[in-house]
Amino acid sequence: MNQLQTGNKGLSFDAFQQQGVMANQVASREAEEVKMAIFLAKQFPRNQFEAENRIKESCKRVSLASTAVYNYKRGSTKVEGPSIRLAEVLAQNWGNLHYGIKELESKNGESTMMAYCWDMETNVRQEKIFTVRHVRDTRQGKQKLDQERDIYETNASSASRRLRACILGVIPGDVVDMAVQQCNMTLSGQSDTPLKD
Repeated sequence: MNQLQTGNKGLSFDAFQQQGVMANQVASREAEEVKMAIFLAKQFPRNQFEAENRIKESCKRVSLASTAVYNYKRGSTKVEGPSIRLAEVLAQNWGNLHYGIKELESKNGESTMMAYCWDMETNVRQEKIFTVRHVRDTRQGKQKLDQERDIYETNASSASRRLRACILGVIPGDVVDMAVQQCNMTLSGQSDTPLKD
């Protein structure tokens, strides 16, 4: 008597109600976390001079500098730009940013994902919603993925490129250029060792 059919699953009415309560609690908690992050960002605004110095110091590490720029050939041209590793360091040192990746839905052999970066201080937000098919391109053609780990890795790889774009869309371009230049100086031996090293 207390059965409610939802899609292909048979849930009791109590279990169905409990799912709704839990979803509301999660949404409420996330809303409170966002309010608190905005409040803290306004109370403790970034010092851009200090943030840039932290970024420069991080870019003096050879381990970061060697992975800071991606490059590959596309036809006869060379494509290059700041990598996700550099974007993460920029976000961590710039401060007052909320960024990440979420899987919104997974069904019918594809995942709907969201990458985002939100400057809590200035209320500038970049968000990208995209679909990742659960397939891998091989020389023999497309290979369907059915292992959870393969699907996770494909989703993460696709999402990291969108996350990089979101972070670089929020942080000022001249700060990004300064970081890339410092990484190039580090790799060419024209940079001091980081103070912490």
